[in-house]
Formats: sequence, structure tokens, C-alpha cells
Amino acid sequence: MNKTGKLFVLLEAAGIIFVLICRLFMSNLYALCGGNLVGVMFGSVNKSIWENCKILLLPYLFWSLIELMCTQLHMRRFTSCKTISLYFLGAAYIGLSLLFGAKNQSVFIAAICTALSFVLSFALYNSKFDLQNLFPPSVFLLFLFWAVYFSFTPFPPENAVFLDPVSGLCGIIPAHIDLGAAVLDTMYYFS
Repeated sequence: MNKTGKLFVLLEAAGIIFVLICRLFMSNLYALCGGNLVGVMFGSVNKSIWENCKILLLPYLFWSLIELMCTQLHMRRFTSCKTISLYFLGAAYIGLSLLFGAKNQSVFIAAICTALSFVLSFALYNSKFDLQNLFPPSVFLLFLFWAVYFSFTPFPPENAVFLDPVSGLCGIIPAHIDLGAAVLDTMYYFS
């Protein structure tokens, strides 16, 4: 393995730690910012599956940019691999969280999904697949990711992925809400 390959392996391993540390910080960013726009866009506004997934995806994408700048890897191939693994990370985290229940989301699920996504990107980059032809769709999917990322927190769909298990509400929880009434409403909601 050449010098660039060793650096890529080291950066992929360091990325797992970076993403998990950023997840811890970003999970409290909304409260630290006092509920302002920075906390809404980059932090977790509730305990829903989407908000916990969101705080994994942004650090993963940021670390990918750092990797690209630090290594001399082929940009088109690297972008395709990282885009595929970014979507894998989101799908795996949401799938495992739905499988094990929204209340059982843990650092363990986040660590497994993050590690698997870094392994996937490394394996894809070193595979014999011709991934540089996937560069245009990858760029489109990255723009789609940003659109989804910035729109689903203020305007979440009403489903289990966006539902806060504590309050039973989706999206930004109002500051002066009666959580007891929201929990009772959620428990006795019949439609």
C-alpha cells in the first residue's frame, strides 16, 4: 500500500471517532444555542429518529471533505463512493432505529452505522467498479441531500421517523408546551 493509501486508511478510522464526537456535541447544540437558527439547522431539536440521524450525516459529509483535501485521491471516484456511503449511513441508521424502536436509539447503533459506512466507502473506492461515471448523479444526490437536510427539520412529514418519542410531536417542539398533556394526548390518540 502506498503513502496515500495508508493515509486514507488512517483518515477513515479517524473519521469514525470524529463523527461520533460531533454527534455528542450536535445533540446538545440546540439547547446550547438557546433554540436559535444555528441550533435548529445543525443540532438536534428533538429525540426523533431523523434528528438523531441528521447529527450523524453532517459530520460524515464534513469529514469526507477533509479527507478529500488531505489525500490525492481521484475526486470523481471519491465523491461517488462517499455519496453512496452517506446515503447508506442514513438508511442504515433509520432502519435500525425503526427496527429496535425510537426509544432505544443509542450510541451503539450510531457507532455501528458510522463504522459500516466508512468501511463501505473504503471498499468501494478500492473496488474494481467504474464509479467515476457515477459522479454526475452523485453531485445531484448531494444537492438533494442538502435540500432534505435543511427542509425536514422545520417542515417534517408526519410519520414515525420524525416523531419525537417524548412529546409525540414532529419537528421543533414549542418552548412553552405542556409535555404532560402532549404525552397523554399521544397515549390516548385514536383515529
